[in-house]
Amino acid sequence: MFKTHPFHPAIVHFPIAFLTATHAIDILHYLTAVLNLPILTTYLSPLLPPLLRSSRLLHTLGLATAVPAVLSGIVQASDQAAKPGNLYESDGKTIKRKFFVMATHAALNDLLIIASAVSWWGRFKTDGFFGETGAQGVPGGKDYVISGLVVPVLFYTASLGGDLVYRYGMGFSVAKANERKTK
Repeated sequence: MFKTHPFHPAIVHFPIAFLTATHAIDILHYLTAVLNLPILTTYLSPLLPPLLRSSRLLHTLGLATAVPAVLSGIVQASDQAAKPGNLYESDGKTIKRKFFVMATHAALNDLLIIASAVSWWGRFKTDGFFGETGAQGVPGGKDYVISGLVVPVLFYTASLGGDLVYRYGMGFSVAKANERKTK
């Protein structure tokens, strides 16, 4: 399926959505509970306990859906690089820009997933899988830093992924090849 359909762009939306939501909840908690911003404290304080509980599930789903996204990305990137004449410019020495963009996209996403997993693991050790200890899953200082970095970098790497598809046409060659085979 990976080689006949551009699978990676179809599934990356799940970890992006889940991880953005969970880390955005951490940021909201920081702005509300730590910085005590009046406008947020007034309206968000009652919502924080259920948001923090849902964040645990979103975090788990984000990491779980990141696994097939990463694996399908590796498969599709390998296929792109392995095609004859696809990796290098016409001089045969210079690597095409789209592969630098792809490497940046992959490396930053891997770092984001690792950072998010560190945050998840810290909460799991403290609160249990579903908050069995009675804790609310309140983020700590490390979680605030991770979330403050993950959200903007996640948006940037998603933008790089969009560039790979829409600017460099990655994934479209798979569809074109299948279209030619069926005719």
